[in-house]
Amino acid sequence: MSNDDGPTFERGTGFLLARLGSLAARSWTGFLTGHDLTQAQYAVLVTVREQGPVGQRRLAELIAVDARNIVLVLDSLAARGLIERRVHDLDRRRRVITLTDGGNALLDTMVATAATEQDHFLHALTHREREHLNRLLRTVYDSHVPAPG
Repeated sequence: MSNDDGPTFERGTGFLLARLGSLAARSWTGFLTGHDLTQAQYAVLVTVREQGPVGQRRLAELIAVDARNIVLVLDSLAARGLIERRVHDLDRRRRVITLTDGGNALLDTMVATAATEQDHFLHALTHREREHLNRLLRTVYDSHVPAPG
């Protein structure tokens, strides 16, 4: 079957991006569910790993979650022993979020298995084609999403 087979609308870039986006989102959600995480929980874990100990309010800003809503996300992660909330050294009203050994171990596992998931999703492309696709998508993405700061 050539790339020109099928209905015309299925050959359009917008359709392909939307459809693949939907398939990728389904695959990603399944991956997170397999680790008993939501997107917000995953974002917290990755952000705390990248940023180091971070205040609860700042963390909410970094992952684009309302500061009032992040409490439930943090409660669920703390209940699983993946994060700790500590009182800030200088301001006892503030909480600082840190990863536990369990949180780091889960992320290590996820990093290892995420590559396999990505390989499965992009199996039709060579390594070089994947890199090229990623560069092209990054260019389009950067043209629509302002850089942080």
